[in-house]
Amino acid sequence: MDYIYSNAQVLHIGYPIILFYLIAIIGFLLIFIKPYWAFLFSAFCLAARNYHAAVFTRIPSLGPYLNLNDLLEWIAIIAMVVDMIKFRRKIWVPGILLIIFGLITIGDLQSLIKYGFEEEILRRIWSTSIFPIMFLISTNMVFNENRAKSLFWTLFLGAVFAAIQHIFFIQNNINLLTNNYPDLRIISYLFSGGIYFLIFALYFPLETKKKFLYAFYYIGLILIFISFIFSFTRTYWISAFVSTFFVYLIIKNDKISFKPVIRFTMFLIIGIVIIYLSFSQIELTKKISERIESITTKEKFLSSYDTRQKGMLTELSIWLDSSIILGCGSSLPLEYERADPLETGALGHVAFSTYLAHFGLMGILVYLFLLPYQIIKITKMIIFNDLESYRSRVAIVALVSSLMELTAFLSSECYLEPTKHIPGILYGAAFGLYKIIKIHKISK
Repeated sequence: MDYIYSNAQVLHIGYPIILFYLIAIIGFLLIFIKPYWAFLFSAFCLAARNYHAAVFTRIPSLGPYLNLNDLLEWIAIIAMVVDMIKFRRKIWVPGILLIIFGLITIGDLQSLIKYGFEEEILRRIWSTSIFPIMFLISTNMVFNENRAKSLFWTLFLGAVFAAIQHIFFIQNNINLLTNNYPDLRIISYLFSGGIYFLIFALYFPLETKKKFLYAFYYIGLILIFISFIFSFTRTYWISAFVSTFFVYLIIKNDKISFKPVIRFTMFLIIGIVIIYLSFSQIELTKKISERIESITTKEKFLSSYDTRQKGMLTELSIWLDSSIILGCGSSLPLEYERADPLETGALGHVAFSTYLAHFGLMGILVYLFLLPYQIIKITKMIIFNDLESYRSRVAIVALVSSLMELTAFLSSECYLEPTKHIPGILYGAAFGLYKIIKIHKISK
C-alpha cells in the first residue's frame, strides 16, 4: 500500500529507476545460475531497503501493480520454483500456512464478488498475501544448517545496511529534525528486522576467532541500536522491551543468567555516547521524554491514541456490519478504502480490530493465537535440539519477531499490511528447519 506521511516535510521518493532494472537483471540471472542465491539476494534487498522508497520505485508501464518491493518478492517466488524443479523437491505447506491461505482466499473472494476488480481491491488482496507468500517461499528454501547460516548473515547484513541508511538520513536532515522533530520521524527502516537480531544478540554472543567478523558483528549491532533509538516509535520501543523478557522466559537456561543485562547496558552506553558525540544538535533526552510522556497519564495517552482509537472504532463498526465469523473480506468496503483518514481515523493501526474487520473472529484466532502458538512451539523444539547451531539462531530471531508482533496487538503490527516480508521469511525458515529436525527424529 502506498503511504505518505501527511505532516512530513520530507517527501518519500523512490530510488533511481536504474536500481529497479539492475536488481531485476541480477535477480533473474541468479535465478537460473543459483536459485538459492537469488532468494538470498531478494532477502538481503528486502532487509536493506527503505520500504517507502521501494514503494515509489516503479516502472511506468506497470504503474501501481509492480514496485521494487513486489519485484523482490517475485524474484524470491521464481527462485523457489526453479530451486524445487532443479532438485526435484515437492512443495511443502505447513498446516498453519494452509489455514492462512484458506482464510485470505475466502476474504479475496468476498472482496472480488462485492466490489469487483477495482485497483484498491487488487492492492489490498496483494497486501494480505505478501506475508504468507514469503512464509511459503522460505519454508521450502531453508531446510539445513548451511542454508540457515547463509540466511542469518544475509538478513543481518541487510539490517545493518538499513541502519546505515537511516543514520545518514538523520545526518542529512539534522537541521530540520532539530527544529521540527515530528515531521521527520521516519519508520521506513523499521521493517529491516534489525531489532530481532539486536534482541537475539543480548542472549547469544558471537563465537568466532575471526577478529574482522567479530568487529563487524558488534559494530553492526551498535548501528542497529542507534537506528532503533532514532525511530522515535513508542510501540517499537515498548514491544522490543517486553519481547526481550518473553524470550528469556521461553529459552532461559544456565548459560544466560544476567549476561543479557550486561550486553544491553553495553549497547545502551555505546549507542547513547555515539549519538551525543555525533548528533549533538539533537536534544535526545528531551525527544525521548516527549515520546514517553505521551503514555504516562490517561489524558496524554488518549490524546496521543485518538486517531488510532477512532480507526479502531471504525473497524469494529465494519466488523459488526459484516460477518462476525469471517469479517468483510481482504478489502474494506470501497467507501472506507477511499475515505479521508480524518473521517475514519487511522485504519489498520490497531492490529486486533484490523483482523476483526477483515477476517472476523477467524482472523483473531489465526493471527493472534494459532500463529504465535505454532511459532513458539516449533522454535523451542529447534532451539533445544541444538542451542549452538545456526538453525537455533534463525529460530530465535523468528521467535523474537513473533513476540514483537504479538505484544503490539494494540498497535499497527499487523500481518495484513504489505510490510511483512521479513517476518514471513523468518517464520518460513523456522518451519523448514523444524521439518528436517522432525524427520531426523522419526528416522532414528
